Amino acid sequence: MNNLAGRADLHIHTDVSDGVNSVQQVLDHVARQTHLDVIAITDHDRLDASLWAYDQRANFPFEIVPGVEVTSADGHVLALWVTQSVPKGLSLPETTTAIHEQNGIAILAHPLEPTIAPHTFLRYLTQPSVLLQANIDAVEVMNAGAFTPGCNWLAQRAYRHIGLPHVGNSDAHMVASIGSGITRFAGRTAADLRMALKLGQTAAEGTPWPITTYLKLLRISILRKHSESLATKWPYVPQTRP
Repeated sequence: MNNLAGRADLHIHTDVSDGVNSVQQVLDHVARQTHLDVIAITDHDRLDASLWAYDQRANFPFEIVPGVEVTSADGHVLALWVTQSVPKGLSLPETTTAIHEQNGIAILAHPLEPTIAPHTFLRYLTQPSVLLQANIDAVEVMNAGAFTPGCNWLAQRAYRHIGLPHVGNSDAHMVASIGSGITRFAGRTAADLRMALKLGQTAAEGTPWPITTYLKLLRISILRKHSESLATKWPYVPQTRP
């Protein structure tokens, strides 16, 4: 696979879910600061930002795939090429079925990150065939935002020979992380990417987030929760005179 010139980041968050930046800021950053050919905005169980971005795709020099990160009962699943919400809380096979009903692509995200769905860790590690039985289309073996050291390496080894395409993504929650994990594929377009996933002709690469990114996100999360707590306790703010 020496001709995998295309670069895609298919796991990006905005402030519609738990990201920091707006969808407009994400798109502008990708256009000005990266060399990505295809992206997908995949907020948690929310399609709002992704569909808005998809509607703006003619205004940018890269291609945009509509998507969402679905919270299944068996871990997180990237639903790509979907334009309608996918119910959360379903089993992995039920989730992939719902994605395929929209002619979408189902990618299991960070499968061996034990902090996400700890009850699936041993099953996904020792019985990788369950992914095939669930009709997963690809597996994310490089997640630049993975918190647990070694989980990407473990995924790469566990899923070397099961016949599923490998993808890499940034899981970016702030624009500086976009492109830190990518999927390589032949071609440059979203259609090329989809064909490469179908044929199993992709490769994952990337570099983990620096510790400073985690610290920034932790600080922002704490400030958000504090702000939400204040809003709950004191929902009415007295107006000041001009």
